[in-house]
Amino acid sequence: MKALTLSSQQRRITLASVFTLAGVVYCLISLVNHYLFKTYALDLGLYTHALYEYAHFRAADCSMFKAVPQSLLSDHFDLYLMLLSPLVYVFGSYTLLIVQIAAALFGGWGVYKLISLYTDNDWLPILATAAFFFSFGVIHPFAFDYHSNVLTAMLFPWLLYYLKQRRFGIASLFVVLFVIGKENMSLWLFFIVVGLMWDYRKDQKALGHLAAYAVFSIVYFFVINMVVMPRLGGTGGGFARYAHLGDNYADIARNLLMQPIKTLKLLFINTTGKPHYDGVKEEFYLCSLATGMLFTLLKPNYLFMLIPLIGQKMLASDHLFWGVSLQYSVEFMPVLIVSSFLVIIKLKSQIGRLVLASALLLSVILTTFYTIGIPRSYVILDQTCIYQKRHYEQKKYDVRYVRQLMEMIPDDASVCAATDFVPHLALRPEIYDFFKVGDKVNAEYMLIPKGYFDYRIGQKLIFQNRDGYETVATDGEVFLLKKKQS
Repeated sequence: MKALTLSSQQRRITLASVFTLAGVVYCLISLVNHYLFKTYALDLGLYTHALYEYAHFRAADCSMFKAVPQSLLSDHFDLYLMLLSPLVYVFGSYTLLIVQIAAALFGGWGVYKLISLYTDNDWLPILATAAFFFSFGVIHPFAFDYHSNVLTAMLFPWLLYYLKQRRFGIASLFVVLFVIGKENMSLWLFFIVVGLMWDYRKDQKALGHLAAYAVFSIVYFFVINMVVMPRLGGTGGGFARYAHLGDNYADIARNLLMQPIKTLKLLFINTTGKPHYDGVKEEFYLCSLATGMLFTLLKPNYLFMLIPLIGQKMLASDHLFWGVSLQYSVEFMPVLIVSSFLVIIKLKSQIGRLVLASALLLSVILTTFYTIGIPRSYVILDQTCIYQKRHYEQKKYDVRYVRQLMEMIPDDASVCAATDFVPHLALRPEIYDFFKVGDKVNAEYMLIPKGYFDYRIGQKLIFQNRDGYETVATDGEVFLLKKKQS
């Protein structure tokens, strides 16, 4: 007889309720933000434009925010955008946000399926799924555009699921999907499969596949980052954040290993010299402990999987990486939740397992509320607090009027726009972020708030070619400009 069982109908209703609630929360954050122009050129506008380019069989570049032409793949080696590009004909500028929501739900389903393999308790997989869905690392990315590392993180439970089932063919497919998500995901995968070798140490066939995955992932990482991306015109957008540690990835690894005490300190200290960022790293660690890392300490091989994640997060020169917000914690969540429930499942007491799992879920939810409301980390509050009125407001301008202005722009016209307008105008051959390129481009139209006319970087006025444009329409707050005929 199964322990603490639910009928099939009860299980379906309970699970459907968890998924529905998660989906509603994600939509209220992500889709509402986009509708109210709380998404940006970097990164949603850039990636949506890339979808448009790939859908038209053209290579995407960085012209939206860089004056010198450069392949988008040299900035981030992300092949998901190519695969997802046909969807842009269906969902338009919302495409990547919808995909990201679907991916998170898919990841939660993977957590449910995986934990179900380890227990006959109907409640534990459901509690694990809920803990995953409402963890701070999964919630926060929806408040800030789209990022492919979110999609990649959702493959983690599925990879473990198919390995556990010894379905190595499908597991190999997930390995390929894992590495093509972003240039750094293959390094994380290396640590994942090496960590899993402990669990499969008595299974020679599984060990063989894991060893092959390890070789494939680490070779892929160095080939893409040290050969392919430089030849495409850059060292990768992410590498600049670690350039202070070495000239290349191999040099960085050597420097970190040769100076272990210094490396350990860098994982905890504020390196900006600004007191405002004191405690941001510690806050992340504490929130992670409350979200399951305390249990992960009892699964050292899963703790090993976190090494590259902690390194890329805490060794970055950018303080935004260190904290609990944005998309920089999402990869931690499947590891923490899965490892935590694998530990809980080993308890002999059925009631003890259920109590501990419920306590973890409560801790996860309370931690998420803390990270939304009062963290030391950088958080855009009106883009996350769906339980407050300000989340559903746009106070800078009239949303309906801006949409009317956008409808006046021809679909094939080149446009230079404010960063929060760019994602809605990205489905065209030429689109530019005004903050990044100003009036250096020869755009036919400009859509900008009035404050942009006098905006300066240092002493230099960004919009120096005002006389070259005529006003098409304005409400005094937002201006649609058209280039004058020569």
